[in-house]
Amino acid sequence: KLRGFIDSVLDDKCVIDVNGVGYLVNISNKTSHFLTQSNYNNDQEKKQVSLTIETVVKEDSIELFGFVSEIERVWFLEVNKVQGVGAKMGLKIMAHFTIEELIQSLIAQDSKAFCAVSGIGPKLAQRIITELKDRPKKLGMDNMIDVEFIKSSSKISGTSSSRVSNDALSALENLGYKKAEATNVVKAIIKENPDIDLELLITNSLQQLSR
Repeated sequence: KLRGFIDSVLDDKCVIDVNGVGYLVNISNKTSHFLTQSNYNNDQEKKQVSLTIETVVKEDSIELFGFVSEIERVWFLEVNKVQGVGAKMGLKIMAHFTIEELIQSLIAQDSKAFCAVSGIGPKLAQRIITELKDRPKKLGMDNMIDVEFIKSSSKISGTSSSRVSNDALSALENLGYKKAEATNVVKAIIKENPDIDLELLITNSLQQLSR
């Protein structure tokens, strides 16, 4: 862990000042946004931040990778176990997914979701699915998402099931609806109509939520 003041933040790196020593840390765009937003307190004074750190040692370098939470670091290590996924690619995966989305995509074996990450093709996506599909259960994290929701939404034809449900939920949350309430509505609609498309799913959800 590193705790200190933010010296500078870029899209994929930051410098954390710890007692006058600057540490260069590789970060995701989500962590970059978090650090930028949390850099000052209400009095506009710089405040300390804390990042969970994973140190990656190579023949020609020692690099630090920083995460807002320990669970992100755990999954960063998991995806790095897959052949063909290096530390930089692992950081891209962690930037692309929330933890819930990552777990859901693995349980649903949704290779298309991983193909949406820059640099990941069908073969690597399938390798990630094959090697990590059982990890959520082994890590005790399979209860973080609604497994029955995944099973029902996986029946949606012609598109990525998790992406359709995630996009619908994201749209509803952006409109101010609570995640738990929106999830229950989307789940019920998909159960009744497995072939529903995203636009109609959002429309029907809004109708039910506005009652």
